[in-house]
Amino acid sequence: MRTLASVGLVLLVPQLALAGSRDFLIEHAGSGGTQQQAAPFVAKFLRYAEAALGWPANSVNGDFFSEPADALSAIAAKKPGFGMLDPDQLLELRKKESVEVLASATGKNQLGKLHLVVKNPAYKTLADLKGKTVVSNHLQSARFLSKVVFDGKIDVKTHFAKLTEAPGMLKGVKSVDRGEADATLLSEEELVALKGMAYPDLHVIWSSETLPPTAVVAFGKNVQAKDKDAFGKMLLKMCADPKGAPVCKELDIVKFTPPADYDVAQKKFDRP
Repeated sequence: MRTLASVGLVLLVPQLALAGSRDFLIEHAGSGGTQQQAAPFVAKFLRYAEAALGWPANSVNGDFFSEPADALSAIAAKKPGFGMLDPDQLLELRKKESVEVLASATGKNQLGKLHLVVKNPAYKTLADLKGKTVVSNHLQSARFLSKVVFDGKIDVKTHFAKLTEAPGMLKGVKSVDRGEADATLLSEEELVALKGMAYPDLHVIWSSETLPPTAVVAFGKNVQAKDKDAFGKMLLKMCADPKGAPVCKELDIVKFTPPADYDVAQKKFDRP
């Protein structure tokens, strides 16, 4: 389940006039949290980032959005220099906004694989869910689901009778358990959590390939090259720095790594 710590991954950086944007925008869906709830996590990261980069203290501008549509509107209006994006929105924006991945997040609250979980023993394959209902907190992008998660095997809008977005994992799990929905999609971490809950009849009938992780990015149209390079280098050192490690731990981040391979997923996402 995505936690408030994951919402706290609002890695905001300051804005200086005429220096290119240093604003930071986070798009993180399915967390169920708000900017206010994330604030304590945000503040600790900000103090570290400002000190590490030599940027003025307390000069941050940034936004957090749990709804992709709101994030897209803010990107167009505010033109941030940096961001943290779920993989579906990274693939959507990579070309449109000249997005460059600076680092990938390693730790909790990553998709890993997505798993179709059901209760009805009659459902054994993806084909058995044709015309059925799915409730999940991972339904924000039908294109990402169809082209990447299900690897082009189905169009989720026509294969399933109804897709209902949920604010978090539990609504989908409870809906399936009560017979109100036929299936839910769970991440790797959520599936582990499910095994510790009292839903013994819920089980996996289909799993995706491993999906790309959350990306920390620069919006190439909006940011200065020197700021982009400095921010990327800071991230890669942060979780090993004695001052940065406690911040990473509170954010459920083990480390920021050089960018993962997003090209394979991008090719799938872009295909007709």
